[in-house]
Amino acid sequence: MEYMKERNRTASLRFKIIFPFIALGGLVVTAAMAAITVFILTAWMGQPIPVFGFEQTFDQPIAFPHTRHAGTGMMKSVDGTQELQALGLDCTFCHRTVTTQLNAGVPAVQQCMFCHQAIGPQSSPELQKLRAAAGLDGAVKTPVDWRRIHRLPDHVRFVHEAHIRYLTANPEAINNVPEQNKAAVQSAVQSNGQVMPSMVCSTCHGDVASMDKVKQVEPLKMGQCVNCHRDNNAPTDCAVCHH
Repeated sequence: MEYMKERNRTASLRFKIIFPFIALGGLVVTAAMAAITVFILTAWMGQPIPVFGFEQTFDQPIAFPHTRHAGTGMMKSVDGTQELQALGLDCTFCHRTVTTQLNAGVPAVQQCMFCHQAIGPQSSPELQKLRAAAGLDGAVKTPVDWRRIHRLPDHVRFVHEAHIRYLTANPEAINNVPEQNKAAVQSAVQSNGQVMPSMVCSTCHGDVASMDKVKQVEPLKMGQCVNCHRDNNAPTDCAVCHH
């Protein structure tokens, strides 16, 4: 009888010691499963949570500030000594195939050197990288391995030319219109006119001209594409976008 009582007390003591660890383990597993579920749902419905390398932006081999090249405001010079007007370059100045081909195109190093062979301080680290890539000062020419920000699955076929052409002629369908383009877009809508090709890029890419580092601002998921096609009476047949 005493043996049974002692055995029960020992079992009860073990349970009291082990139970908190079991409960804590259960909470950890539950929390981990919840985090994984949230991550999967977020990635499926929109942009994934920026962890484990799923970032909406990252550093490029050579920093290219779109604010300085495509923006229209005032900003500090590279050395910070003076106020300069941003260049306000049109998107098609660099992405030259966006209105004619499948891809938007990335400018060659030599295109950048049209300006930066003479413009920009010699002391700028980023311009030094660019000039080295162009083969100046005896360096070996090397292409710049730009990191891609906006990416669709390999089985999706997205033709930039068709979308640019449609949105240029139908400015009422443009979304995410930057402040500097609103007046021109509204005027085109009221007069049934057209807009510059660069004014439509914000629909998918956001206001790139205001970004020091380009980031993905739209989910670019199938549902978003299908809804846009339906809203604009575009075909929604599977073969239109999928190989």
